[in-house]
Amino acid sequence: MRFVDAHIHTEGLSIYDLRQMALMGVREVVSFFKPYYRFSSTSSYVDRLERFIRVEKGRVESTGLKAYLAIGISHASGIRDPFPLMDYLAEYLQFGFVVAIGETGLSEYNDLLQLETLKLQMELARKFNKPIFIDLPEENRKHALKRIEKLIREVDLSPSLVVLNNVTPSIVLELSDRPYWFCFSLFPDRPFVESLPESILRGDYPIDRVLLTSNLDAFAHNPTVLPEVLYDLEVSGHYLPMIEKVMVENPKRLFGLK
Repeated sequence: MRFVDAHIHTEGLSIYDLRQMALMGVREVVSFFKPYYRFSSTSSYVDRLERFIRVEKGRVESTGLKAYLAIGISHASGIRDPFPLMDYLAEYLQFGFVVAIGETGLSEYNDLLQLETLKLQMELARKFNKPIFIDLPEENRKHALKRIEKLIREVDLSPSLVVLNNVTPSIVLELSDRPYWFCFSLFPDRPFVESLPESILRGDYPIDRVLLTSNLDAFAHNPTVLPEVLYDLEVSGHYLPMIEKVMVENPKRLFGLK
């Protein structure tokens, strides 16, 4: 099966890693911009974004993968003035191969700067009709979610464009009645990862709104973690149309891929 890795950080992977993924059946990836350090100025952030837009797509596609990009302002980036960046993001979001906004989110639900930065990006998601990937904090998650949902209402953003990123099974079960998407990541390893694929296919979560992704970055040691999961599921005799829904159909529908 040829499938999509809908959440990956290719800048941290070598050409060899990307080639291994392609050989194992990955055909399309959505590469998310990821700041590995805090930025001292808006201009340095723009420079990194520019490099990501102009270089990374071609680098990835040299290995045989089809690459799409996602850009945004991470809550971990240290940006103190997000307003000048909005024009740059809006310019890049006009490109057809830029299919999502993120990663973004909250690490402190009372941080006014983080809240304003998230709201500005939600407005871009609404304007360009592109999904936004939002991380919830490990602590005070319920309070953060209330703030996020308030911003969604204020911006009049369709909940179907909101992807809650790097979720746990408990979060999904708690929020499954809401029309959000849920992005499960296999990296970094968590206690639930081993049983996660079978739980998804068993119908424990809203399968029409679930993504199963690698989330690989510079600290990953196994570039084929997602293809290995697919292989194990096929060998175990799981119903292939269900696997295709999670690993092909869902990401293509979310991102509008052909």
